Amino acid sequence: MSGNKSNVLINALDQWGGGTSLFFCYTHLSHDMTTGLLISLLPFIRQDMELNYFQAGLLVSAYSVTSGFSQILGGWVADRIKRRWISIMMGLLGVGVSGFAAGLMPSYYTLLIAMVFMGIFAGFYHPSAVPALSSLFEDRRGKAIGLHMIGGSIGFGIGPFIGTAIAATLNWHMAFTILCLPALIAGVWVALWLRKIEPVAPSGTRGMPVPVGGQSLAVTGGPTLRQVLKSVAPVVILVVIVTFTSGSLLPFVPLYLVDHNGLTTTMAAIWTSVIRASGIVGSLLGGWLSDRWGNKRTVLVSLVAIGPAMLLFTTGNYFPLLAVVMMAIGILWTMRETAVQTYLMGKTPLNLHGIVFGIYFGIGQQGQSLLQPVYGGLMDMLGITNIFFYVALISVATSIVALFMAKKL
Repeated sequence: MSGNKSNVLINALDQWGGGTSLFFCYTHLSHDMTTGLLISLLPFIRQDMELNYFQAGLLVSAYSVTSGFSQILGGWVADRIKRRWISIMMGLLGVGVSGFAAGLMPSYYTLLIAMVFMGIFAGFYHPSAVPALSSLFEDRRGKAIGLHMIGGSIGFGIGPFIGTAIAATLNWHMAFTILCLPALIAGVWVALWLRKIEPVAPSGTRGMPVPVGGQSLAVTGGPTLRQVLKSVAPVVILVVIVTFTSGSLLPFVPLYLVDHNGLTTTMAAIWTSVIRASGIVGSLLGGWLSDRWGNKRTVLVSLVAIGPAMLLFTTGNYFPLLAVVMMAIGILWTMRETAVQTYLMGKTPLNLHGIVFGIYFGIGQQGQSLLQPVYGGLMDMLGITNIFFYVALISVATSIVALFMAKKL
């Protein structure tokens, strides 16, 4: 009986990419646990270093600005080196070392420097990992990317829980020092294992299919970079607008919960991690719907729903309802991200996977990094509650546009 259950579980896991997808799930977990730690620790850092909103936003931008630029660089490199695992390894080891260094920094300005280096190395992971994983699957690509996204959601989810516990018990320095270790382990693991299974990168296979386990990858000859970007622009522009506006507020959510809703610093950090952890459901749902329902439609549905959810978050005062809304936002965010990544990989020839994803991720990161210090300055002048409400109205407008686009499908 137990053997039959095991076979069912193995078959179910195989539908989501099997051990390979689980491995990428762990690498994503370890990467995002380190890079996402700053947001949940921001209340502790602000209190310890006596920062204002502008300084807090600038600290996050030190990571996100450099990460935005390095996403494009990382994607360009990933399309040209022989094996993508090298770029993935660089990203993981670099983020791990930078996180360890952040834990040792004694002042605000030295912590800024550590965040800059973390951003540089972070840009090498996503533009390499997503194309490397998607190149191994065709019929299960949405589910495989969904399982990869779960790793990020778990990392962002458990990182704040563990990091907050460490920061409350010891200090935020130790939280960085301890939680960077999984990324260092993952970097070494990639060098030892992934290089044995990853197909040769596009630089060595231009214009011809690459066999992987009996399957064939997409032929690399075809549309140019300009043609690909033009074809995906209508959907991606809406996604980027939401990422620019709502995504830029994410580092301020713990501060919003403290200053507007009256939560303690510890509870605010924990509820921020709940939003991230809810992304586990969103990743599964986004991957399943992308393969079954279509990735473009899944993206648009998530965009239609995010505006009302943001409006409820900024206008609701009844906390049990607010908690449900926060979990819904976490689900919608990763549901959309899983679907849009699947959409981009399906629209892009193999030799352009890295650069297209790097441009997409880089633009999103850059937009957030530029808006975060602006948001911080506006919050100092107008109040954090007003800024959250205005951004929610922009999200509603985007949802209306997405609704009209979805009706045409």
